[in-house]
Amino acid sequence: MSEKRSGNRTIYPTMPDKATSRRPPPAATRKATILEQRDSIFAAAERRTDPLAVLHAYSRWIDELLSAIFYDENLGREHACLIALGGYGRRELCPYSDIDILVLHDAGQDMEQIAAAVRKFWDTGLTMGCVVRTLEQCAAILGQDMATDTALLECTYIAGNRTLFERLRFELIVPYFLKKRTAYIAGMCEILRDGIFSSANTLFRVEPDLKNGICTLRDCQRLVWAERVRKGDFRAHGLHRLAQIAPPHLHSLAADYAFLTALRIELHLLCKRRMDILEIDLQPGIAEQYGFGPDGAGRLMEQFFRTVSDIRLHILSFLEKDLAGKNIWRSVRRRISAYPIATGLTVLDGIVFSTHKKIEQGAEPLWVMKLFQSALRHKATLSVELRNRIQRLSTGLTPHDFALPETGQIFREMLAWQEPVGAILQMMHETGILEKLISPFQALTCKVEYDSYHEFTIDQHILLAVKHTDELTQDPNPTIRANRRALEHPLILRTALLLHDIGKGQPGEHSQTGAGMVETICERLGFNDAEIEKIRYLVYHHLDLSRLSFMREPEETALRQFAASIGNRETLDLLYLLTIADIRSVGPRTWTDWKGFQLEQLYDRLLYLIEHPYAKQPREATEENLPVLDPSYLTETLPEDRSLHRRWLAEMDHSEGASPLHLHLDPFPGFERLTVCAVDRPGFLCDLIGCLTSEGYNILNARIYSTIDDHVLDIFYLEPSDRPVLAAEEKIRNVEKKWRAIEAREKTADELVAERIRRYPPAPLRRTAKQPLHIRINNIDSAAWTIIEIDAADNFGLLHRIVRCLTAHRVNIVTARLSTRADLAVDVFYVSDADGLKITDPTRLDKLKEDLFVKLSE
Repeated sequence: MSEKRSGNRTIYPTMPDKATSRRPPPAATRKATILEQRDSIFAAAERRTDPLAVLHAYSRWIDELLSAIFYDENLGREHACLIALGGYGRRELCPYSDIDILVLHDAGQDMEQIAAAVRKFWDTGLTMGCVVRTLEQCAAILGQDMATDTALLECTYIAGNRTLFERLRFELIVPYFLKKRTAYIAGMCEILRDGIFSSANTLFRVEPDLKNGICTLRDCQRLVWAERVRKGDFRAHGLHRLAQIAPPHLHSLAADYAFLTALRIELHLLCKRRMDILEIDLQPGIAEQYGFGPDGAGRLMEQFFRTVSDIRLHILSFLEKDLAGKNIWRSVRRRISAYPIATGLTVLDGIVFSTHKKIEQGAEPLWVMKLFQSALRHKATLSVELRNRIQRLSTGLTPHDFALPETGQIFREMLAWQEPVGAILQMMHETGILEKLISPFQALTCKVEYDSYHEFTIDQHILLAVKHTDELTQDPNPTIRANRRALEHPLILRTALLLHDIGKGQPGEHSQTGAGMVETICERLGFNDAEIEKIRYLVYHHLDLSRLSFMREPEETALRQFAASIGNRETLDLLYLLTIADIRSVGPRTWTDWKGFQLEQLYDRLLYLIEHPYAKQPREATEENLPVLDPSYLTETLPEDRSLHRRWLAEMDHSEGASPLHLHLDPFPGFERLTVCAVDRPGFLCDLIGCLTSEGYNILNARIYSTIDDHVLDIFYLEPSDRPVLAAEEKIRNVEKKWRAIEAREKTADELVAERIRRYPPAPLRRTAKQPLHIRINNIDSAAWTIIEIDAADNFGLLHRIVRCLTAHRVNIVTARLSTRADLAVDVFYVSDADGLKITDPTRLDKLKEDLFVKLSE
């Protein structure tokens, strides 16, 4: 737009009002009309083939709707205008997205009229974000928040006084961004860089965020915003304005953006609300809508992950350029400041560049391996240009081309490197080289594991596990830290981690299948027989420590057999470290201090059995004045704890008015241990768990003992709630108060739990779980007890409902092993009948299982 200047005053050309003769429909029918029109627009087949065109059409229709209301309220011809912001201003309004608008007005506008119009906007039933400001108020907020600045950068005129809009753009927005150009671009680059290189984030989440995830829609938009500000272009929108990207790459990026946009549209339509997280339960429906078929969820997610990987390379390329978007200065610096690290390779600012124009035919595999090894030694990353070059090379090479002693030797040297290797392995995978060295790895690329537990694709889970094991040298847990630092040669551990899930690309139990694949893979890489045997053992047994720690109460005989198979401390240490890295790489919430404590307890028991294979079994040991007769008590408690238990039981005050419940709390990092001494009675455990649950405690584990004189000695491991934030001592006083109310029959445990839920409603489950309810009862795996295993959605109060049902069936809980995987509770109960014997009556067991199903399905 041209403009004329007269002295210090800017005179804008006269612009026609965007008035429309279309009147808004009556309020009674407006919502139905909007729904019908929205459905009609998004019913178009183009929503998948040309999703942006459909979004533009929907944005234009919303323009007409809001304009009609705006003019109907007599707002905008002189003193106000209506402006679209954010995604709406960008003309990319998804079906159920928020519609952000600005009512810009001057001092002559009647505020009552504006308020009436805003109410009419809300009456449409659309989700509106409406702000009312003057030019002075807009000037005051510029620079306070990057998100607000960007929303104004995306602003688009809808209706009203056009001159007001032009003043906003040319008097405020343009001067502001011209002044803050360098800082704004640097800020956008910092956000992009932090996302890509953050250790807490990954592109490969099984449930990705289509809008705000790493390398998804928002990051593409940040490229556009930075480029628009760099060029001083404040009117154009869209990826086509990205002059820094070469046309072929720009076409690729535009296609990636369109694919993610189409997915987001389908997600909105499927959920009939704003929804940006592509949850596992929704993926089959999206896949079918998008044309992948009813069983196409896996193929849909593979395409998604390849898309974000492609976007990542575009962003890295963007970040390698200077703020002016030119590479001339960088080219000069490469020649002057870069230093050589190998023939044809130089490093500048931690990035490896190639000076080789051509690689000798047949030498590519060895050249590529030496390149990665050099980058590892110099703690450098590869330039995008070099990554693309390697990726093109890899498509023309086969695993046979890498089956050379030299390439295997280099790869083993890299895996044995004392410094972290995770970033280099990730680049080898992204460029297609890792699958040339370990060919079964290709079957795991972008493969989703639909088990409600793993949050990353299988290939990324494996690479994250390698990365996590390198971080264990700085772990806050002294046992973990010492074990990792004592590991002189990480070759075996890293290789076992790379191969621990390699069997998931084949049918069958993956530990066994993977162990069978180890020999072929490792022989090809040049490992010797002793190394192969260690790696095979670790792959075959990589789940055993987890199962023994979290899922079952290990019998002493089984522990001794497992310790004998491990054989030595070196193998135990490797298996311990592998298990920790495996758990931590499943998802950001899977590792807890409590799991670390359990795993360390098992490690200590196995280490003792390995170093003392002929020691007397604990159940044969004797100790005077034991407070309980249960033989497992000796294996599960320490001598100093048993001494305390004897004293606490002896000090119990049975006089009238004394506390009926004696509680002793011990804090640990991340959890608490509560020891309970009391007189036993029917329903005791159910009521006690109800009190603990009503205080918000998450019960991690429970050891239930009865003494010879009808007392109880129960040990609970608890995770405290922060709703509300209370000191541990105050929570315990609350538990005692609630227990007295139950004893006085003023309250029931059920009422206390229900009151807790009313006051502090539980957060919804992340995977709202069409989680399956599985109940298994067996009398085979334990010599002394009946085992009840329950897998259920981890709803608040679940344990209380389970124990209430068991109590109603006169089932005595001996031990409870409780764990959570994502939003799935996996609880194991060792139980007996009232006489302390196994429950063997089939009719009784069937009735118990049936009632558990009913109670837990409510």
